[in-house]
Amino acid sequence: MVQILVQTPLPAVLNDCRLTLPRVVVAGPSAVAAPTVALRAHPALRTLELDAEHVVAFVPSLSHIAVLNRPALALLRRLPLADPAEISGSLATLANLGLLVAVDDAGAIPPPPAPTTLVAWLHITNACNLRCTYCYIAKSAEAMAPTTARAAVDAVIAAAQRHGYSEIALKYAGGEPLLAFDTVLATHRYARERCAAAGLGLQATVLTNGTALTAERAARLGDLGLAVTLSLDGFGTANDQQRPTGSGGGSAAAVFAGINAALRGGLTPAVALTVTRASLKAAPALVAWLLAQGLAFTISFYREPTGQQSGDELALEATELIAGMRAVYATVAANPPPWSVLGALLDHADLSHAHGRACAAGEHALVIDHHGRVAACQMVLAQPSATLAEADPLGALRRDPQMPLGLHVDAKADCQACAWRYWCGGGCPLVTLRATGRTDVRSPNCALYQALYPDLIRLEGYRLLHQGR
Repeated sequence: MVQILVQTPLPAVLNDCRLTLPRVVVAGPSAVAAPTVALRAHPALRTLELDAEHVVAFVPSLSHIAVLNRPALALLRRLPLADPAEISGSLATLANLGLLVAVDDAGAIPPPPAPTTLVAWLHITNACNLRCTYCYIAKSAEAMAPTTARAAVDAVIAAAQRHGYSEIALKYAGGEPLLAFDTVLATHRYARERCAAAGLGLQATVLTNGTALTAERAARLGDLGLAVTLSLDGFGTANDQQRPTGSGGGSAAAVFAGINAALRGGLTPAVALTVTRASLKAAPALVAWLLAQGLAFTISFYREPTGQQSGDELALEATELIAGMRAVYATVAANPPPWSVLGALLDHADLSHAHGRACAAGEHALVIDHHGRVAACQMVLAQPSATLAEADPLGALRRDPQMPLGLHVDAKADCQACAWRYWCGGGCPLVTLRATGRTDVRSPNCALYQALYPDLIRLEGYRLLHQGR
C-alpha cells in the first residue's frame, strides 16, 4: 500500500531575525483533486534514505518534505503511467506536494512570491540587566518615549499601506524591553487599535532575556495577544559565561525562573539559542530539556557584534559547528516535537517554504530605535538609513547604498544556479557584507549550510515518520 506522510511546512519561532510565529498543526496531506494530465517525477526530485521501508522525498527550493514508503517510491519511479486511474489519489497527493509535474513540464523552479508581512523592530530601551558577550547594543538608561512609540507604529502602518503589505509583525526589543514594561503594553494596545482601523493583520512578540518575567506580566502580555521569545544558551555556566548579569553573576537560574513564571501565567514562551564555541557542546542537553517541556526553540549561529575578525573564544570553525549541530539533531531525533523543525534548527536557513531572502532586513523590515531613527537591521542600529520624520522611511533604507542588505538571492553571484537558493535565501546579508564588503556574492557560511541541509531534511523525515506512527 502506498503511504505518504507530510506535515504542512510551518514558519519558525519569531526571534531576532525570524518573521513569523509558531503554530502546531496535525500531520497529513491536504485534500486534492485527481490529476487530469499525465504526470512524472519532478526532474529535481531528491530522496534520502530513512530506514529499510522509507525515504524522505523533496524538491529543493520548491516542494513540501514528504516521507514515502517503498511502494510510493516505486510508483514515482514507474511514472508516467498509461492509465493512472487506480492510483489517482496518490498521484494527486504527490503532485500537490510539488514532487510531480506534467510530462511536458520542464520543472523550472518559480521564484517565490513577495512577502505580505512587514516586520518592525521597536527598540524600546537601551537599558539591560545583562551584559551578553555577543550583544551589539551599546547600553544606556535611554528609552523610547510614548510619543515616539506611537509615531513608530503610525510609520509602520503607513509603510505597510504604501508598499502593499497586508500584515505587520512587531518585535518589542532592546536592551531588555521588560524594563520598560508599561511602554510595551501601551504601545501594543495602540498598535492593535491602529491595525484594526487600517484593516491590517498583526502579530507581535517580546524579545526578552526572561529574567524580569513574572506570572503576572506573562498573563498581561498574553491578554494582549503578545508572544514571548526569550534567550537562553544552556544550563549554568554554558549560559552564564556568555550571558552574565551587569554585576558579573550568572543569569541562567533567573531565565529558568522566568520560563516557569510564564507558564504559570498561561503563556508558553519560545526559546532562542545562540551557539558559540563556549556553548555548542552544552546545546544538546538544553535542547533535550526544551523538547521534554514541549517548548519551541530556534538555533542561531554566533555573529561577531562589531564585524571585526577578532578570532575570540566565541567564534566557531565550520567543522566543529557541523559536528555540534549534528549532535543537536541526534538529540531532536530521539524525541521529535509535534512541529516542523525545518525553519528552526539551522541559523537563517528555512526549508519550510520558498523565500528570496534569508531575512527581512533591507527590504521588508523597519528597525526603529528609541530616537525614531530607522535602520535596515538591528545589528546596525547605530547606522540608520532614515528617520520617522521622512515620508517613506522604508523606501529610504531600501535605497541606502551603504547598507544593501535587501538583495534578492537571484541577484547574488554563485547563487542563481544553486538548488537550495529559495530555502536558503543567500544567508545573512550582514555577515556577507562584513566578510566580503558586498552582498551580491555567496555567504561565507554557504558550504556549512549545504553540508547540513541533508541532515536537517532527514531529521524532519524521522520526525514525520515518528508522528505518523
